[in-house]
Amino acid sequence: MKKSNKLLLIGFLTGILLISAIQITLYAKYKSGNYTIYNAEADLAAQPLQTFPNILFVSVRNVPQATVKFSDVAAVEKGQEDDIDYVRKGDTLLISGRDSMQQSNAGGRVTFHLPPTATLSVFHSVLFFGAGKNRTENNPVIYLQKSEALFSGNSGPLQLGQVKLVATDSSTASFIGNTQVNNLDVQLSNSALEYSEGNLGQLSIQTDSLSRISLQSKYLLKTNIKTTVPP
Repeated sequence: MKKSNKLLLIGFLTGILLISAIQITLYAKYKSGNYTIYNAEADLAAQPLQTFPNILFVSVRNVPQATVKFSDVAAVEKGQEDDIDYVRKGDTLLISGRDSMQQSNAGGRVTFHLPPTATLSVFHSVLFFGAGKNRTENNPVIYLQKSEALFSGNSGPLQLGQVKLVATDSSTASFIGNTQVNNLDVQLSNSALEYSEGNLGQLSIQTDSLSRISLQSKYLLKTNIKTTVPP
């Protein structure tokens, strides 16, 4: 073998050994936790949060699309400042849609985090409830007026403890997917309740003759329904 060929072979083998050594070093650092794999989709999806500690009440008005996640602290995922206003007043967080969002049917989706025991008042809005990352039981009180609320466990289990839900003025509350509620206390006035999937512990419904209730037969034995008569 010519001397030049030997030099080329030695250089080639040295390059391979160097690359292998670098890869082994990087892998060792990754396994020890010094490095993590970059996830471009997660990085793009992540939104900065503005948190609001010690919030007891959340009011949502005129928001056509809102995603609600349960969390230990109230927060709003920033990025929709041109479409909504959110402001704190004492222990209450006010979230309201601007005229620009109402006029454009495709207004951006607003995402906020709801504390597990907060009282939520919703007017003329559509809310999608999904699983959160809090470690405590979720026991919200929710008032719907001219609004829709969808509790979905399709993307992950949505576990709720004791929920009080008051729906008035043509509101609708729907539970789908892997949604689990230990105790659901519902009051309906010219509104609708749909519970088609998931697990349900106890259900108490106070309703009027103008409201609509849609339940699977397996829930009937767990349900106490009382119909109110208008004065």
